[in-house]
Amino acid sequence: MANTIDWGQGAVNNTNNWGKGKTNATNNWGAIYDSTAAGETNITGSGGGTPFTNTYSMSLDGVDEYFNVGTSSLGITGAITVSAWVKIPTTNTGGGSPYIQMIICEDNTSGGQRNWALSWRGTGYNYFSFQVWHTNLTTTSINSTGITPNDNQWHHLLGTFDGTTGTNGMKFYIDGVLNGQKTATSTGVNSYASTETTIGALTGGGGRRLEGTIDEVAIWNTDQNTNASTIYNSGTPTDLSSLSPLSWWRMGDGDTWGGSSWTLTDNGSGGNDATSVNMEEADRVTDVP
Repeated sequence: MANTIDWGQGAVNNTNNWGKGKTNATNNWGAIYDSTAAGETNITGSGGGTPFTNTYSMSLDGVDEYFNVGTSSLGITGAITVSAWVKIPTTNTGGGSPYIQMIICEDNTSGGQRNWALSWRGTGYNYFSFQVWHTNLTTTSINSTGITPNDNQWHHLLGTFDGTTGTNGMKFYIDGVLNGQKTATSTGVNSYASTETTIGALTGGGGRRLEGTIDEVAIWNTDQNTNASTIYNSGTPTDLSSLSPLSWWRMGDGDTWGGSSWTLTDNGSGGNDATSVNMEEADRVTDVP
């Protein structure tokens, strides 16, 4: 029913029948609502989860800092997708011969022990590269064109491979735009078991270390080509949970400093936490895409 409440002024000698605020007073305020209120009572929105925010990234010095992910490969043998946000400073010369710096990889440069890699090649080249070594150990690579990677700006990299030799089954997106595509030389992804995932260096930190800032790194054992625009999200990192990544490291958000090293929580299904090597607490920075 409709309820009209005339509060009037709370002044001395008022004629509104509020009653006196003392013992045994009868105050007939009226009903504020004639049924139980319904609607959104959850201040964080649907489901009650914590809203997605991206506050931190990790800065690597290109000398001895990197992250180890476990002691074995992720075991990807079919389709693969690799995603990362990276910022390369203009003063970065590429870390010496052969001027390659690893963003994330399973690669120790040794024959059949190479699985896949996302990298930047510096002086004299200046391109991003997405590489897959196949089950027969041949390689398919796509190098970026038409952009300047070391411009001290954030770039989003997304490499996808559908696991087959179908036409243009391997693609490389830069900042949400298809930059290159190829037909793979063979099927599948090599998965040498002891070649573990490393962020910012070759497997196990064996050189080619990244000088730059990195954020929101994710790996899928599926082809996420059709979700490229969703992952890029118009240039702002977004919650990837609905896309079910195998591994997803937030690079500072929700991660912990243990006094001597960082632990990056794997927010994917794989449970592959990463541990920093030779990094300081101050290497977590608030510079984000």
